[in-house]
Amino acid sequence: MRILFTIMFGIGLLAVAAPSAIAQCDPATQGHIRCGYYNEGYQDGVRDAQANQSSDYRRYRNKYERQYENNYRDGYNAGYQSTQVIGRWTPTQRMAYDLGYNLGQSDRQSRRSRSPEQHQQRSIVELRPYLFQGYMDGYDGMPRRYDFPIGQNPGFPGPGGPGFPGRPPFGGTATGTATWAGRVDNRANIILQGNALRTVDLTNSGLTTTQSFVNGSLPRRDAFISVRKVSGRGTANVIQQPSRFNNYEAIVQISDPQGGAANYQIEISWQASAISENYQSGRVEWRGRVDQTVNIYISGTEVFAQAVSGGPLTNETFDINGYLARRPGNVSVRKRDGRGTVTVLEQPNAANDYTAVIQVFDPQGGADNYRVEITW
Repeated sequence: MRILFTIMFGIGLLAVAAPSAIAQCDPATQGHIRCGYYNEGYQDGVRDAQANQSSDYRRYRNKYERQYENNYRDGYNAGYQSTQVIGRWTPTQRMAYDLGYNLGQSDRQSRRSRSPEQHQQRSIVELRPYLFQGYMDGYDGMPRRYDFPIGQNPGFPGPGGPGFPGRPPFGGTATGTATWAGRVDNRANIILQGNALRTVDLTNSGLTTTQSFVNGSLPRRDAFISVRKVSGRGTANVIQQPSRFNNYEAIVQISDPQGGAANYQIEISWQASAISENYQSGRVEWRGRVDQTVNIYISGTEVFAQAVSGGPLTNETFDINGYLARRPGNVSVRKRDGRGTVTVLEQPNAANDYTAVIQVFDPQGGADNYRVEITW
């Protein structure tokens, strides 16, 4: 009886651990031999991923013949990607994300610039990436989302969280590409803005990102987006081109019509249009409490402030009247309040994708309140 129980328990474990995605290879169309190599590769890919080995099917080159290498490789890659398990966030990680989300919503409603670092003291260092990610989602009006990788998107570099520290995503390249790979069940949107990709699971059916890479930066001007489906059984289509009216976000939608999840890889490319905007006058009044150095970035109707050195930026708000066009222009600055200096670091030009950069420098110890008027 004990032997029978042990056998049945072992079978149960095998049944739980057996990956279902092997069925992606259909013997009726691919043939039993090719599917055999695919399944063998799949199992090896799963084992390597579980053992934290690098993804390299060639280490098993003795297992396949040259004519079936592609079948083994496809199976291996599918198995490896299927095991990139995303663990559930802890309650404290969720709380940090929710706090950031609420702060982002509040700053957007109060017309403060997108600056999560001004709230960094609200969280310990280990939870700060979750606070920053929640802030960005709340500020952008995205639905709340949990249990996805934090800080693995190349558009979100560094230990400080998404896009911080570093220059804001105003600058762009006229051409570029972005690659995304993952598992989709039903429908998902892949959203590109600047040099960051993010995903939205439209049907809450399960969405996993296994690869995300942006080569270049989608500029803050009109651009034509195209998408190429590298692999996957469904479709991938551009459903939103970037423009001034959608904050220069491009959206690609993946639709998987069959039951269950499937692996997808897509490549997005863009070509920016020529600058053709008329230059019109405008004004920004910016207020904040600065300790040492803060840079203020203006592009279109977006205003972004970031502490470069010293303590965090606090009490920051702004009002903007007008639109900084994407063409060469002349920006001037006037300090209304504050003990330090305020200067124009960069005039809008082609090299910085027509972004004005203003620097506030406070040389004395501690922070001081500043009010700055920027005109063009």
